[in-house]
Order: sequence, then structure tokens, then C-alpha cells
Amino acid sequence: MNNTLFTNFQSFRASLNGSFLDRSDVIDGLLTSLITKQNAFLFGPPGTGKSELVRAITGGFDGSKYFGYLLSPTTDPSELYGPVAVSKLLKDEYTRDVSGYLPDCNVAFLDELFRGSSAVLNSLLQILNERTFNNGKQAIDTEIQSIVAATNSFPTEEALQAFCDRFLFRPTITGLKSPTHKRTLMRWAVAQDNENSRPEVQSTLTYKDLVELQKQAAKTTVPDAFIDQFAEILDMLESRGISVSDRRRVQILSFMKGWAVVQGETEVHAAMLHQTLKHIIYTNPDEIEDINEVVKQVVPTAEEFMAGVKRAAQNTMRRFESTKQSINDRTASVGDLNRAVTEFGDMLRELKLLNQKAEEELDNGNLKFTAAARLKFTKIIRELDVNISTITTTISRFKND
Repeated sequence: MNNTLFTNFQSFRASLNGSFLDRSDVIDGLLTSLITKQNAFLFGPPGTGKSELVRAITGGFDGSKYFGYLLSPTTDPSELYGPVAVSKLLKDEYTRDVSGYLPDCNVAFLDELFRGSSAVLNSLLQILNERTFNNGKQAIDTEIQSIVAATNSFPTEEALQAFCDRFLFRPTITGLKSPTHKRTLMRWAVAQDNENSRPEVQSTLTYKDLVELQKQAAKTTVPDAFIDQFAEILDMLESRGISVSDRRRVQILSFMKGWAVVQGETEVHAAMLHQTLKHIIYTNPDEIEDINEVVKQVVPTAEEFMAGVKRAAQNTMRRFESTKQSINDRTASVGDLNRAVTEFGDMLRELKLLNQKAEEELDNGNLKFTAAARLKFTKIIRELDVNISTITTTISRFKND
């Protein structure tokens, strides 16, 4: 991803979070759904900004086409797919004028989806799964990137739960919980000037940028270590009666690549599963607790911290070796040696601070370490001690020289 696109995208993401409070995971999930061409389902009561958020995200990519509709038991297919083309009907051709309707959009929002009749729901299956629409005898390849549906609560009927499986990302949206955010929303409502009113969502992105983001997601790396942990999570969930189909496994991996792009990463990290799987895998909301528990067991948050400590230490030692190799003991001037000693001192302070933070995290219990993780982290701390000793010895030798 080029720097301009990255900056513009992250600015748009920040703008969305500034206007839609307490919605960071939902915003990232909807952006990911758009980038990976997946469908999403939002559960939550009226007045939680579901349709407004989807419109704002779609509108952030200039040139994209949006279609939104509130379904009811009397909704007719023509309201979604367009009216029958009368001129062609006179020629015994049954086709619809789809311009401006669902088959013609890039992003669709179908509110109160389950209030639609079974005939309407069944008619949606093909366009949800295959992104094609049978217009008379002709199958149209649509340019739909994502279909987002919404309803007040997760359905209890088994048939509707199966229908929900056509949507990958399925978060529940509630009202604001933070007292600070509740007050902020009220202040926005009574503001008498633009400075104190709700921030407008700003974006300089285009539909072409969305296509570029999709290409970037396709190129995002999925390490073998992630595959192993992901598979372990699914195996453990299956032992608890929570099964994930092969099709959904592939969809999740695609989604995770898009999630990495949204986070500004070039590869998928296991820690990302903490924010995503709870909104994806469940077949009913009662399973979410089990999903969170298993993810924490397989991917403790301490892993990310350990990796960060190790990367930081390795970076410091690479700088140390580079500086050390650049100094020839026999020909180096006193000024060169003094500069090297100063740099070594900075590196030594970095490692000592890193070591202090590592030991504090290991001892204070804030992070949940498995036995294997604790052993691994103890080894990393021992390596830090060795590195500290190495730099200390080198500083002493250079000073004596």
C-alpha cells in the first residue's frame, strides 16, 4: 500500500471513530467486510446508528453506489430488484430494470431483513453467495462488494439462524455505555455552532482506492504460526460442539487478511483473533463466551507483548553490532570511540528499560501466561540479561582503550 493511500485510509478510519462513538470494532469489521467482499449482519435495537454508519462507510469511497431498504412482510421483489421492464415484457421477455436497485449497487443495507417474506429471503441467496442476479434468462454479474443486513436481535428460528450463516461478520450493537460518550453525544445534540457539534465524517478516498485496498488484502501474508493457532482454536471449539464449515474457515482467513490491512499491518497476527472471532464463529450468541475463552487459551495476549520485547531487543542488538563493526580499534580516533561509547550507553539504557518492563509483566500477573509462554518469556529475559552484559563489557573495553 502506498503511503498516500495508507494515510488517507487511516484518516477516514479515524474520522469514522470520531463521529461514531464506541464503534471501533464494528467500524473495522465493516471496512474489512468491504475490502474482502464479505457480507455483514448488525444486531441491535433501533437508534444505534446502524444504517447511518453503513452509509458513512460507503460514502467514504467516492464513486461507490449505495442501496438501502427497510423490509416489511409486504416487501415485493420489485422493491429490491427493480420493476419489470414493460417494453421487453411486450416482447415476451421477463426482465427487470435494475438501475438504481440492489443488483446495481456496490454496497447494500437491508434493514429489518427478517421481516421480509420467505420468498424475498430465498431470492437473496444467490446474490448473497455468488454476487449474481438472474434477470430473466440472463445471469448478471453484479459489482456488489458487501451486503450489510440489520435486525433488532439474533433470530431464534433455526431456519433464520441458517440464513445468518450467509453473513460473516455479525456484531451486536448496543447503546453507548461510556458515561463520557453519553455526555458527548448530548453536547453534540445541543451544540449551536459547528465547532462543538458532531464531527462530520471526512474522506478523500475513491472507489479506485477500495479496489487497491482489496488488492493489498490479497497480498497480505498469513504466517504458518497463525494457521496453526487458528486451527487449534477451531479444533478446541469443535470439541465443545461449536463447528465451523470448510467454507467459513476459508472466508475467515480472507477476512483476517483484510483486517490486517485495516490495522495497517502487512501480515496477519494471532492477537487479531481476540477482536474478530467473537463476531464471526458463533451460531447463536450463547457460544460467544466459549469462543472468547478458547481464543484466550490459545492466543494469550502476553504473546504479543513477548514478541514486541523480542523484536525491540533484536533491533537494539543489530544497531549495537553495526556500530561495533564500524569501529576499528587500531585506527579509530578518540572522537570515534567516544561517539561509539555514547551510542552504546543509549542502547544499554534501552535494554535495561525493556528488561524492567518484561520482568514487571512477568511478575505482576496482568498478562495471562501459559506454562509454555512463561518459560519462553523467561528465556527472552535471560537473553536480555546476556545482551546487557555484552554491551556493558564493550563499553568498559572501549573506555579503557
